[in-house]
Amino acid sequence: MNEMTLGQRIRQRRKQIGLSQNELSKAAGVSDSSISLWESDNTAPRGENLHKLATVLQCSPTWILFGDDDKIPDEPQSSAVQQLNEDEQELLQLYRALPESEQKAQKSNMRARVKNFNRLFNELLEARKRNSQQ
Repeated sequence: MNEMTLGQRIRQRRKQIGLSQNELSKAAGVSDSSISLWESDNTAPRGENLHKLATVLQCSPTWILFGDDDKIPDEPQSSAVQQLNEDEQELLQLYRALPESEQKAQKSNMRARVKNFNRLFNELLEARKRNSQQ
């Protein structure tokens, strides 16, 4: 397991990507003070904020929380370098082929699925925390 704290991992990854705390807060849709509290190990990101943070930092939520060696993130890509992979391109083409009413329905469906996934993921993280404290 990585010896860095959660805050140190967030700070290190933010700097690798080249973001200020303010830029990270805007990209993740959280307050500047949240980033500061996380990086100083006063609080930890949870739920949707954890997933937004992981997306912006191009890493897994479990790496942020636990520093799992098997989840160490790859070298960060600048937003200009990030490209859609084949699956993402296909999803975008299929989405654009739908009428607007169906696009809205699909977005709503995807939001619900992500929300359910986040809930399940958080339950699994809580179980892992309980097991590691025993």
